Amino acid sequence: MSKLTPDQIAAALNPPSKQQDTETINLNVSLDDVNSFGNKESIKEMYESVKSYNNMLNQKITFVNEALTAVVPFTRENLYLMCGYSGNGKSTIAANISYALYKEGKKTLVISNEEPQQDVIYRIACLEIGYNFNDYKKGMMPLSQQKQCMKLYPDICKYVKVIDVNYRNGLTFTIEGIKNILTAVKSADYSAVMIDYFQQAQKSVKYPNKKPFDTLTDLRMWIGRYIRESNIPVVMFAQLHSMGKRNNTELDSRIKDCPSVYEAATVCIEIIPDFETKTTAFHIKKDRFGYQGMKIECAFDKGRYVPITAEHMAKIQQGKINDLLSTAGIGEKNDE
Repeated sequence: MSKLTPDQIAAALNPPSKQQDTETINLNVSLDDVNSFGNKESIKEMYESVKSYNNMLNQKITFVNEALTAVVPFTRENLYLMCGYSGNGKSTIAANISYALYKEGKKTLVISNEEPQQDVIYRIACLEIGYNFNDYKKGMMPLSQQKQCMKLYPDICKYVKVIDVNYRNGLTFTIEGIKNILTAVKSADYSAVMIDYFQQAQKSVKYPNKKPFDTLTDLRMWIGRYIRESNIPVVMFAQLHSMGKRNNTELDSRIKDCPSVYEAATVCIEIIPDFETKTTAFHIKKDRFGYQGMKIECAFDKGRYVPITAEHMAKIQQGKINDLLSTAGIGEKNDE
């Protein structure tokens, strides 16, 4: 399995002092510092920043699918927070984002404290071929299909790198581990980095007695600064509360353990699947690009989020009819 190069993960092994929580901030500010804004040098920096941002927009990086990309520009300097209840498709969406970029020949880093590396890549292979990943997990996928998926591993791993749940005895569960991995790729040629998922990184090696809420608050503040300096957009998945709080309309009140992560996000989307119709609504709860409140509904077909068609809905309706007939003991059979 391909991982980051030794140079890229060096920070995770022996991080320099500047990467630690103890980094110092120069708090001295003079009148000359304030008045220097607007001089030739600072204006040149702003010109370069605008030029760089436009170049990023022109790359047309796909965010999940064409429908979402049309309303949510996928660019650096932004944190995309994807929220859902357990089992609502967070890891599947991470695979869809990775898959789209893989097909475009762009590199993605997946920091997973939810799944092992082989499952992350297996999901993407299933999307490429059109197989159901859950069939594999349930032991229902024929060996011939499994071999087809595994043959795709070398090509997928050229573009999708994984630091997984088993890496370095649980590095991805620690705030220091997440910070050091992100720092290692800060200026690298990745088109996106994903964290699946936020609440799992609630341990601190340096401060083992630190409460999970405080650790997660530290992480969300650090990522808020990171995205302003990094070449890479960050997609972070977050767990929503259990049934008891589902009636709350405001999303930030339903984010588990650390609701304030909502504040750090540029875009925040709630994942709302409808298992009966096999569709998923992406409800944009927060968007600094101007599309807050919009819902983008997609059909869920063979692990991918695709446009809803009349054919899809007819197929679902026919499935309901067949289920009703089966429940009533009426099945298809040959006339005697």
